[in-house]
Amino acid sequence: MVQARPITVLIAALGGEGGGVLASWLHRSALAEGHFVQGTSIPGVAQRTGATTYYLEIVPQAGARHRRSDRGPVLALNAAPGEVDLLVASELLEATRAVAQGFATPERTVVLASSARVFTIDEKAAAGDARLDAQAMAEIARRCSRRTIIADFTALAAQAQAPLNAVLLGAVAASGVLPISADAFRAAIRAEGKAVDANLRGFAAGRAPSGADLPPKRPASAQSDARRAPTAVSHPASDQLEAFAPEARAVIAEGMARLTDYQDASFAKRYLARLNRFVGRPGAEASFLRELARHLALRMSVEDVIRVAQLKLRKERVRRVTHEAGAGAGDIVDITEYLKPGPEEILGLLPPRLGRWALTRIRHDLAWPLAVTTTRFSGFLRLKALAALKGWRPRTLRFAEEEAWVERWLNLVDRALAMSPPAAQEVVATAALVRGYADTYKRGLANWGRIAECVIEPMLAGRLSRAHFADAVLQARLAASKDPEGEALAKTIAAIGRSAASEHAAAE
Repeated sequence: MVQARPITVLIAALGGEGGGVLASWLHRSALAEGHFVQGTSIPGVAQRTGATTYYLEIVPQAGARHRRSDRGPVLALNAAPGEVDLLVASELLEATRAVAQGFATPERTVVLASSARVFTIDEKAAAGDARLDAQAMAEIARRCSRRTIIADFTALAAQAQAPLNAVLLGAVAASGVLPISADAFRAAIRAEGKAVDANLRGFAAGRAPSGADLPPKRPASAQSDARRAPTAVSHPASDQLEAFAPEARAVIAEGMARLTDYQDASFAKRYLARLNRFVGRPGAEASFLRELARHLALRMSVEDVIRVAQLKLRKERVRRVTHEAGAGAGDIVDITEYLKPGPEEILGLLPPRLGRWALTRIRHDLAWPLAVTTTRFSGFLRLKALAALKGWRPRTLRFAEEEAWVERWLNLVDRALAMSPPAAQEVVATAALVRGYADTYKRGLANWGRIAECVIEPMLAGRLSRAHFADAVLQARLAASKDPEGEALAKTIAAIGRSAASEHAAAE
């Protein structure tokens, strides 16, 4: 008897997302429907450093026949490129990785993936914005599959208060790829016996129509920090934004809301005043103002220890951590924050003169490791006391240093705009180099200072050729982003100097 071609299923998941349980549900429900099934798994090293994959082969209606026979079907232990019928991924990059390895084909494969992203170490560690393009990854999946189902299943899981793997199981059932009934899937969930009600809710959410495509991409200005903006903060009145181009108003409104929460309304007005100095200037187009507003809002709300304390105590954050821990209504959840502030962070709370004096008398490589349990009274009180220093912030050394940096940066932008609008746009973008805290912050600040002193200032003063002003700043910024230690930046600055010298010699 000729064996029916097995239906092949590849699951690509991250650690802790229940990929193994999802594979178990598929295995159990396939057996219940009378199919012959074999499953294998390859565990990953960690959430973002190794693939965690599960592979199943299902021979339809062959279970009873092979139970009566001594010889079972010969099935593969791992997926082969071009031989996968259903690819399920809990995260968009994991789907792209599997597609790039050749597992999906336009003739055969259905790709079902969540559009949510869990950023890689390289994306998070880069000095600039190193996030991969979600739209491009989705397009790759579409081109390389027979059918593509991409939706924000992670958001569906949050709405249903259910695990992601249960929502994915519901989406698999709705896709119709597998010859398994919804009742069989539900029975598999019940047979597993763990969090049955939540898993059934997730299964129902995954089966509901959810739109088989990516949601519209939000502007870059809103993607990284929108989740931190508290819903209680109101946005500015429309008359405050009339002077700005319509394309920039949404970003400016978010910036004012962010800075009102960070400090107060007068601080948000200072932000608006700083932007107003560029309105109506030649070359200050909508895209320029939008990027300037985005970077300025981020730089004016630097995450000092006061801000960190504010964010750690957010009710939204406690709810998110509780949900991620899978805690029930009556469970006690302890949240311990591991902090390691250095001298700059701690002494930065002092008045400028006293803080500078103290920093000259202490080792800069010192750090104070702290473990603060914010769900206990003593830990909560410590962070609450820090957060309460918000009113003191304008009198601190850290605030004075940040304000001085912002004014220097804006001055460079101002002068560059008068000379070359494209160069001014690149000077605006250099602000992304100064980010993070501790050593990351210090490296970024040092690299920005080298670019300002060795590239931007000489260009503005005419000591270097202005013909390639924008390109020189761009190349220096990219070098600093790729190598925060500064070696690539040093080579780039040297190359810019040699190019300027050769141009000068040729002119003579």
